Amino acid sequence: MRGWTWMLLALLGLSLPMAAATDQEKLDRLLERATELRLAESRGWLDLLHYDQRRVLPGKRSGTRDPAFFLASDGWRDPEAELQATLRGLFQPVEPDSDEQHPQCAFIARYHWLKEQLEIDPGDFPEAPCQRYQEWIEAINPGAVTIVFADAYMNNPASMYGHTLLRVDPPGEDSSRLLSYVINHAADTDETSGLVFAVRGLTGGYPGRFSVMPYYEKVQEYNHLENRDLWEYELALDQDEVDQMMRHVWELRGIAFPYYFLHQNCSYRLLKLLEVARPGLTLSDRFSWWATPTDTIRVALEPEGMLADTRYRPASRTRLEHQLDGLDDEEIDQVRRLLEDGPEGLAGNAEPERQQVMLESAHDLLHYRMEAGDEVQRERLRSLLVARSELGPPPDSNEPPTPDTRPDEGHSTLRLGFGGGRRDDANHIGLHWRPAYHDLLDPAPGYRDGAHISFGDTRLLYDLDRDRLQLDRLRLVDVESLVPREPFFQSRSWHIGGGLEQRLRPQGGYGLQTGLEGGGGFSWLAGDNWLFYAGLRGAAWGAAHLDDTVRAGLGPRLDLLYGGERWRTRLRAEGGAFTDHQFQWRLALEQDLSLNRHLGLRLSASREQDFDHHVNRVDLILHWYIDP
Repeated sequence: MRGWTWMLLALLGLSLPMAAATDQEKLDRLLERATELRLAESRGWLDLLHYDQRRVLPGKRSGTRDPAFFLASDGWRDPEAELQATLRGLFQPVEPDSDEQHPQCAFIARYHWLKEQLEIDPGDFPEAPCQRYQEWIEAINPGAVTIVFADAYMNNPASMYGHTLLRVDPPGEDSSRLLSYVINHAADTDETSGLVFAVRGLTGGYPGRFSVMPYYEKVQEYNHLENRDLWEYELALDQDEVDQMMRHVWELRGIAFPYYFLHQNCSYRLLKLLEVARPGLTLSDRFSWWATPTDTIRVALEPEGMLADTRYRPASRTRLEHQLDGLDDEEIDQVRRLLEDGPEGLAGNAEPERQQVMLESAHDLLHYRMEAGDEVQRERLRSLLVARSELGPPPDSNEPPTPDTRPDEGHSTLRLGFGGGRRDDANHIGLHWRPAYHDLLDPAPGYRDGAHISFGDTRLLYDLDRDRLQLDRLRLVDVESLVPREPFFQSRSWHIGGGLEQRLRPQGGYGLQTGLEGGGGFSWLAGDNWLFYAGLRGAAWGAAHLDDTVRAGLGPRLDLLYGGERWRTRLRAEGGAFTDHQFQWRLALEQDLSLNRHLGLRLSASREQDFDHHVNRVDLILHWYIDP
């Protein structure tokens, strides 16, 4: 009996190291198999690690160096090391009572991808329960994905060319998506200085992070507080693709990425999520130096069958403006009296249906002002609502019409131009390049009315008579917001820009100067297609060839714009008295003919005086709008 006992103990003792060796052998086989398949070099693995091609030096690097995103210390630059560390992490013992997430749960999208690529049998090692992930994903209940585009918001440098989100909807049809969740990527900052915000945002000075929140919160922020129209593009992703994208979003919680307004921004990072959802997409590869939301939406919708449906969600102000457009002058006066006196200000001679419209307009205006932060009399708001309800059920809904052109259907933001002209007695040809975004003479469909947002606008001229190439202009930033004043919206217009430009010299001729211009005023509609602007313009220019090196000036600026379907015209007159006791003025006429979505022909003519010198200039340029 004693012999059998010793034999059994010996067998048990031998079985323990053999089992451990078997686990190690399984891991070694997986590592060997991953090497044979070159998984570390595959697009699927690189997408999961957010690897990008380096802009100047050879090789790739991850978009983040956050150590919480990697299991290998050099995983941000070595995908092979990260893959091996991940496989080793998946074989760590599972401790159900531990507060720390097992790698299978912390990197659940990688785990799922590796199981498929290596055909891992779950029975080969214990699986972690991932309770926190299960509770999170069940609360979201993902079934479909929709790109949401928020129109330009001119009061925030980071949102001047719009913002994109991904909305995650539950399976099946639902009349309201406000309770769905959205995935947002944004700069993590509480900066209050607009200038500091812009500078640090352009140079990657803020961390960008993903967040998940209810959709109604973003609708409240964009539709109501910032008055930005929303466009929703439902994508034709299947359930497996949606699930894998959400696993990756779980991995990205709290991970910091350098945030650049012009490139690695909200739109660029959301493309990365779509690439993880559907392996084989190479959407982000199209954007090496800048990525604007409208261009990224165009690229995301390019794969055949990707777009399932679209929906337009107008902002509060868009609804109000449409509602007020239906009132005549007498009814506008009635609404003013309602705002001042409450229901007592309503004349009794109007038809009940018109009384309904006027009461609704006054109520909605007060509510709009309350959401915008203005103090209103809540009792008057209530009294208008009560008076409106006494007139019976509302008439048929009068929603603003959906614009004929969606933002993704407008012109591309990258613009190249080639043309020629004459300045004084010299002829020239020129090459024009603007990476982003839209000016007031570009084709208007798909873009916000009155918004001019241009970055990096560059003009090179070759003087044919003097056989000389020169930089004519480098406009780093050029932004204008010309919003017309209306009876109930007393909007202000403004503009700011700066860069390098060839300007008149005191001794004659032209020289390159560095400067900054800006100002403000008011705009008014003049007919259906005309806009008039009047305001003040301040400017400061510096160069070694100036008498005082730097000169500053202030003066008036007037603009008259015509915006037709294909033909757009701008007439500008501006002047200013400068600190060197000189008075400068300029009169310019520009006309643009849209030939199609990709081509436009622009003619410009100007006359300018400065330092007692006059110069005339005329240019004809063919613009080409290039898809990314």
